[in-house]
Amino acid sequence: GFPPYNIRKDGDYNYVIELALAGMTKDDLEVEVVDGVLCGRTVGKKDEEGVELLHRGISFRQFNRKWTLLDDIVVNEAKMENGMLNIKLERVIPEEKKPRLVKIK
Repeated sequence: GFPPYNIRKDGDYNYVIELALAGMTKDDLEVEVVDGVLCGRTVGKKDEEGVELLHRGISFRQFNRKWTLLDDIVVNEAKMENGMLNIKLERVIPEEKKPRLVKIK
């Protein structure tokens, strides 16, 4: 499974998917949501013409990773920073579905 990733909870209703993508930039990536499926993938191919590498330890690997989202999950943001792609998700629960205390008379 490339790329390695974490899914972490960030508060009661927020989540972050963290993908480790060393050597890639935001221009190499695409994040799309279609019919409740979140997809992160590479676009194009890394062009390294004119670059003489003495050792290749960081490879540019194509990937297409998908996650099925619940109906109440919204993708708020995708941000590439320090080799990590962070995709921020939020669970939007209508007021009538949130837990509430009922007063006893």
